[in-house]
Amino acid sequence: MPLTIDTNILIYHLERDQQVSKTLEQWLLDGERLFVSAITRLELFAAPILRENEEKKIYRLLEQFVLVPVDAQMADIAALVRRRYGLQLGDSIIAATALLTNSSLVTRNVRDFKKIAELNILTL
Repeated sequence: MPLTIDTNILIYHLERDQQVSKTLEQWLLDGERLFVSAITRLELFAAPILRENEEKKIYRLLEQFVLVPVDAQMADIAALVRRRYGLQLGDSIIAATALLTNSSLVTRNVRDFKKIAELNILTL
């Protein structure tokens, strides 16, 4: 089952949330196809105070996922999602990533994404 991982899930993992970390590790061991949006990469590296060891940790983490770039097709889908559902730009791109890759979205931000009927949401 392909999965798109929302930024908040990776943040919880980096903060050592046991439930999130255990689940992510199991999916990786099981060979699940795990996607992250380019916007997730931006959000992780854009932290105002990011120590060098944290940056290296993020690089190692992201190597385990399929990075989905924001190209013209992604931008068009994200724009439609943003207009139709009123999501923030980053959330629109993450939702579009899940829709474009035909994957379920793993998030703890269910409130914003539940408006999108076409989106299958998993929460941890």
